[in-house]
Amino acid sequence: MIMTKPRIAIAGASGFIGIYAIEELSKNFRIRALCRNLPTTNSLNSDVQWFSCDLFNLKEAEIAFQDCDYILYLIHSMTKGSRLTQSTFDDLDLIIADNVRRSALKNNIKHIIYLGGIIPEINYGISRHLKSRNEVEIVLTCSGIPLTCIRAGIIIGSGGSSFQIVYRLVKTLKIMTTPKWTKSLSQPVDVNDVIQFIKLCVGNKEVYNKVIDIHGTELISYNELIIKIATLMKLKRTLITLPFFNLGLSKLWLYIITGIDYYTISPLIDSLKYDLKANHSLYFNNYIPNPISLNDSLQRAIENEEKNEIKPRRKTFEENKVRTVQRLNLPMGWDSIRLGKEYINWLPKVFFTIIRSKVNNNIVRFTFLKINLLTFEFSDDRSSTDRQLFYIKGGLLVIKKDYPPARFEFRISPHEQSAIAAIHDYYPSLPWPIYRIFQASFHKMVMYLFNKHLIKIQNKKV
Repeated sequence: MIMTKPRIAIAGASGFIGIYAIEELSKNFRIRALCRNLPTTNSLNSDVQWFSCDLFNLKEAEIAFQDCDYILYLIHSMTKGSRLTQSTFDDLDLIIADNVRRSALKNNIKHIIYLGGIIPEINYGISRHLKSRNEVEIVLTCSGIPLTCIRAGIIIGSGGSSFQIVYRLVKTLKIMTTPKWTKSLSQPVDVNDVIQFIKLCVGNKEVYNKVIDIHGTELISYNELIIKIATLMKLKRTLITLPFFNLGLSKLWLYIITGIDYYTISPLIDSLKYDLKANHSLYFNNYIPNPISLNDSLQRAIENEEKNEIKPRRKTFEENKVRTVQRLNLPMGWDSIRLGKEYINWLPKVFFTIIRSKVNNNIVRFTFLKINLLTFEFSDDRSSTDRQLFYIKGGLLVIKKDYPPARFEFRISPHEQSAIAAIHDYYPSLPWPIYRIFQASFHKMVMYLFNKHLIKIQNKKV
């Protein structure tokens, strides 16, 4: 009797860790590799299935996880997918994590593994980047499905953002003025050790509902790491630390020198000012007793980087598509149904009925001087008490009136007293510069005022 391998879905399969994970995990599992854009060449491995999926879309996520046993979660929203993304990366991370949570429950997933970041011992005032990674852990925990949170600092490997930043600095500059945060300590771990540990964790009940810090062989500062890479590359480099070199200047400087996308660099740099020491490492030490040495790890990464001649990615934007996400205060006792109704009733009042809302069965129209601006169609079958979904079906401000994924939603956060209001895959009809200056700014103001309105309601209850 031929035994069928279990299937693991890899969310973020086309990224740095994902590519390494596919190669190793396909030896023991069937792989469903999730990505937005399918690779141009198909995998020769029959156990690897590339699957196009937008994890901001709950319906697509539910389909993507069908017939899967496990999920490896590698998503971090540090790049902007739509031409205009009116949101912070932590709110984008929240939506994706919640979609994975909901979809995993619907598909009876047995185990989720999440690769996040090490949280500093003193977590007061930590960066939004690290807070977001911690929040993703909490949201996934709300599913009740066994979760293993693997936390890492710098992961060494060709193609990894953290390594590429340092590598390109060393390669480009003979004299470097470094900011104060480069004295912070970390324990860089080799990407192959990361993948081997993930492999040993999948479906392993011993690590269910555990938080595990993973690490390399050395505790080292970023300055020391720069010098070590320079030595291995046989380059002489001089470092001058400037205490007044703040984080903002660091981001701009690194963006100019390395060519790596600013939205990727920014949250990474915000996290580098902390010592990132591994503390909860019992299982990692037991499963990976002899981690790859830092010198061997760096040497391999340098050789691969030079061989592949990886160039900075060019900025790529999708067509004139919009995503906006705002986190809202949620009055106690409210669900998404009441929240949606409050928004529809509140909007005309705050704008003195200049903008009107008209509800007819499942259709909501927003009008200005009797001109239909937007038409929403309520989706009864895709809505619940913790999520209200409206498809954007028409109106003067919509250019693609029959584009199915265009939608507006309210959803309740599973882990805190808040809600998310989001527009996805919306194509505005206004010329792009005019849309950005006027309509996008107007929407941002509207959601700000609506949030203030919700805070007032909550304060009255208190």
